[in-house]
Amino acid sequence: MNQLTLFKILSFILLPIALFFIVMDLIAIIMALGNPSLFFPVFLLTGMIIYTLTSFYFLLFGVNKKQVLGASVKDWIKVNAYVTLFLGFQFMLISVSIFYMGSANLQEFADKALAAQPNMPSQMNNGLFLKMLKGMAYCFFFLSIALLVHINICFKLLKEYANLFLEKEA
Repeated sequence: MNQLTLFKILSFILLPIALFFIVMDLIAIIMALGNPSLFFPVFLLTGMIIYTLTSFYFLLFGVNKKQVLGASVKDWIKVNAYVTLFLGFQFMLISVSIFYMGSANLQEFADKALAAQPNMPSQMNNGLFLKMLKGMAYCFFFLSIALLVHINICFKLLKEYANLFLEKEA
């Protein structure tokens, strides 16, 4: 499988994920108005969303249709790719740390997390919490790998298809 095919597959996988994160980001923006420390995660999610959408635009109109794109599209892709790289490494770090936590440490973490939330529904027990935590870790790991590979291929394609971008005006 060549890189362009893999890029197309990953783009179509990442697009619905980005659309889901748009909803999450809008909710997080509202929450960040009351808690300004949430603006950094909102910024990271927004960067990932913009990167995914602009790289998909580059794929559809630049690579597939061979249309000339503005220089700003390339800039948007590059800048938000760096933000997404950071987010991808964060997702990987979180998921790998959960994978390598021992069962005793995970159980202790679940006990503390559930004890800190006294208003939790009665259906939420340690077993369910650990299942959700591990499921989230697998999703984050898959997403981080997909993002990091996608960005790597995207940078190569930006060089290969550099003739599709207009020159910047001085």
